[in-house]
Amino acid sequence: MKLGDLRTSEEVLAGALRDPAFRAEWERTAVARALASQVVAYRVKHGLSQRALADELHMSQPQVARLEAAIHNPEIETLRRVANVLDVEFDLKIPQRQEPTLSSRPSAKAASRRSPSRAPVTGVRDSYDLPKAATG
Repeated sequence: MKLGDLRTSEEVLAGALRDPAFRAEWERTAVARALASQVVAYRVKHGLSQRALADELHMSQPQVARLEAAIHNPEIETLRRVANVLDVEFDLKIPQRQEPTLSSRPSAKAASRRSPSRAPVTGVRDSYDLPKAATG
């Protein structure tokens, strides 16, 4: 197989989303995937192991692994803990007849420490935000 024959992750996802069972699970875990992206990005940026981050979050390492696996949507208390440690504010939107979304931005405290030359961090955009043509 040639490199040019390989499908992109967006193409693979678009194909998988045509399956109603997969789509339902994908939509059900939208918030979990958005949080997982935040947790993994923070851990990588700060060079932390799951155990070290677990200590900061006052959780066990398996709990952090489950957050990163994005299988279960987080409880509000978990979002609070993560927001405090990552120094972000989460916005959870649950619209009617659409999947929920979770976005984040630096907390007011973190934003005030930010130098004016740095661009602000924007919310996490999940793959379900792909153009409709890509998701079928």
